[in-house]
Amino acid sequence: MAAILRAAGTSALLVTHDQAEALSLADAVAVLRAGHVAQAGSPEEVYERPGSRWVAEFLGDADVLPGRAGAGVVECALGRFAAAPGLHGPVEVVIRPESVGVGYRAVREAGAEAVVVQRSFFGHDQLLQLELADGLRVRARRLGFPAWHPGDRVRVWLDGPASALQPERGGTAR
Repeated sequence: MAAILRAAGTSALLVTHDQAEALSLADAVAVLRAGHVAQAGSPEEVYERPGSRWVAEFLGDADVLPGRAGAGVVECALGRFAAAPGLHGPVEVVIRPESVGVGYRAVREAGAEAVVVQRSFFGHDQLLQLELADGLRVRARRLGFPAWHPGDRVRVWLDGPASALQPERGGTAR
């Protein structure tokens, strides 16, 4: 459909409940919640830098870890990344499974130690559920090789975009 619209040089408004369809077809996305625009931007922008925890979880798999922002940097169990201007104090770090690197200790010193607790193998990729030393769990989506298995002790780190959100009053950003 996108190719036909582009070839015709026309615009279209697509209303869908299918997030993958919206992200793959659109040049611009508006995420609606309760009749209001929760966030608008390019598909990459709203997926990689969600404006709220609700938007992050609505658009796909996302794990949230506690973090701390200050001096232009956000730190969490999986590593550090640049903070948005004005972000200070406790934050919620939103991490997509494809942004979590996995390897053996000798491969990487940054990040955290974890244990593989579950694995779903899809051939082209695998989805791992990993438990950090403090009991928090994160998911990692990696290529189908090397094969990781429950019980494997690994090192995990940020290997892609992550977002830091200031928690909303009364709890988490939603």
